[in-house]
Amino acid sequence: MKETTKTVELPEAGKPTLYERIKETLAVASQFIIAAPLKLPPKVVAVAKYVALALGVLEAVESGLTKDDDDAVGSE
Repeated sequence: MKETTKTVELPEAGKPTLYERIKETLAVASQFIIAAPLKLPPKVVAVAKYVALALGVLEAVESGLTKDDDDAVGSE
């Protein structure tokens, strides 16, 4: 059996991770669907609104976590 010896590295500072790229793509797609000038099915627009809302909540939670981490490091 062949063993894997390749190490997993942290992403480079300027390079977005796969998670960040997916999140950004979903945000752009949902904004595009919501702002589309053509008439789309109401269910598609509703799903796009929920995706945009979920991404906004996720971003707020992530920024809150990083802010809390920064505060905890500063108080030590």
